[in-house]
Amino acid sequence: MKPVVDWNDIYASVRKELGDHRAGWADQLALVLEDVKRSVEHHPDVFGSELPVVQQIKQKMGGLRVYTRKCNQNILDELDTRIDEIERTCERCGNSAGIQNIQGYLTTLCCWCYHEYLEYRFEGAEANWPTDLKLDIADRFPDLVSADTASLKPAIGPGWLVLLGRFLQATEHVVRKAFVEPVVVQITDVKTNRNGSIDIVFSRYDHCLDQLLRRIELDSKRTCAKCGHKGDIVRKKDEANVLCAHCHEQGEWSPFDE
Repeated sequence: MKPVVDWNDIYASVRKELGDHRAGWADQLALVLEDVKRSVEHHPDVFGSELPVVQQIKQKMGGLRVYTRKCNQNILDELDTRIDEIERTCERCGNSAGIQNIQGYLTTLCCWCYHEYLEYRFEGAEANWPTDLKLDIADRFPDLVSADTASLKPAIGPGWLVLLGRFLQATEHVVRKAFVEPVVVQITDVKTNRNGSIDIVFSRYDHCLDQLLRRIELDSKRTCAKCGHKGDIVRKKDEANVLCAHCHEQGEWSPFDE
């Protein structure tokens, strides 16, 4: 396979592989490779006398991948460390960021680029995503509610619907595996509590769900309740909710109104 990095024109090589839409990562990776080049030139006793052959650079599963051969172990260790740092930033602009799951597509974006991406990929996204993910627990997960529950719609912000859907799927699996009929777990309400995390209320509960419940409570505290991006708890006098910087800047919004 032909090398993808020209060590005499590192920036252009990296930008070509990652594309202009991943300039945030390309700029940082180019600087890392410049440091690698200097290390080889000035400290061949530590980093070897030959530059590594970079065979491929790409984004995969929300992470940055740099594949090399003929690479000195000290260089490889340095690359791994620096790439880990890059992966904690937005691939588009370089801001601090985390991996986002956008309808099954994993990408690392800050909240600002996340909203731009939604608008670009989904027409009318700001108005319709993810509120178009309607969820009636009684209809979708009848084993998790009482037999006389005709409808149970969660009173939470739309950004938490994906989190909740994953929790309910995992809960359904655990319940079916742990019990024979009749099922002994019943959800009666899903809402936002005053501390800013999701509150799932049970009329019948089993401790086999303890780990799943702790996980969704923790995840909800760091997921924007409005859009689903990574967020922070915003505290007021008598309540708290979780918002990303973008949604917080848009003005007053409260999950308690949903």
